Amino acid sequence: MTFPSTYRAYQYEKYGPIETELKLKAGLPQRTLSAQQVRIKVRSAAVNPIDYKLAEFMGQMFFGKAPSVDEPFNVGFDVSGEVVEVGSDVKRVKIGAAVYASTPLNDMGTLAEYLVVDEGFVALKPSNLSFNQAAALTDKLKKDDAVLILGGSTAVGMFAIQFAHNIGAHVLARHSVDVLYDCGVEPSSWNDGAQLVLKKSTGRFITLLPMPEPVKESEFGAQLIGFVSAVDNSAKALEVITKYVEGGKARPVVDSVYPFEKDLDAYKKLKTNHAQGKLVVQVHA
Repeated sequence: MTFPSTYRAYQYEKYGPIETELKLKAGLPQRTLSAQQVRIKVRSAAVNPIDYKLAEFMGQMFFGKAPSVDEPFNVGFDVSGEVVEVGSDVKRVKIGAAVYASTPLNDMGTLAEYLVVDEGFVALKPSNLSFNQAAALTDKLKKDDAVLILGGSTAVGMFAIQFAHNIGAHVLARHSVDVLYDCGVEPSSWNDGAQLVLKKSTGRFITLLPMPEPVKESEFGAQLIGFVSAVDNSAKALEVITKYVEGGKARPVVDSVYPFEKDLDAYKKLKTNHAQGKLVVQVHA
């Protein structure tokens, strides 16, 4: 499959407000593939808070260096598209396959016309999703567990609600009632369900980031059983999600879709914290 020798991508050359520092660059040379990598023609990419946080105040801590004119940084982690080239050792995906991926930190750059990423982070796109929906996809519970999900109408929150609800957990969530109801949260849980989660010795919760020590040690009830500061973005993890989506048991929720040239508008809305679902940038129709 043919592809151009150059492409466009969003990059920034110094840390600062993403509204002023993120630029759409043209004429970038295509990267050479290693044996384990694939080249994806990006159809859609989703924006996430980590994108602008890295560009504005977290990048130095994560990267240990600053971007520059000679070495600008890319942006974006979630992507769907079509495979146009594969390395010599790639076995799982073929040229022409419709795929989606969540890239690692060192391979980010999904807000681009083309993306090179290791095969280990690429999975076949769920057959019942559009590319825009697949870009918006971003365990372990068991039946009858009580789960408290804060920020339930965020993109991650809404997918977590559906995933947990399908397993048979009692889902409690905090945010827009109409949106949460559509995702399967039981109205009865809003009144007294939190008592089950917060009850001392029986309630459990997991936070996505470490909690301050005074909160962690408080006697308000639920036991903190762990925290997650990184996600499993491997192809194996994505394939689990694919099974749920293709089985009709969960679906991504897309708030808005923006054209490639209007990427900054997506970040503007993202920063309002009012998006109810993923904000997706359509790169190729």
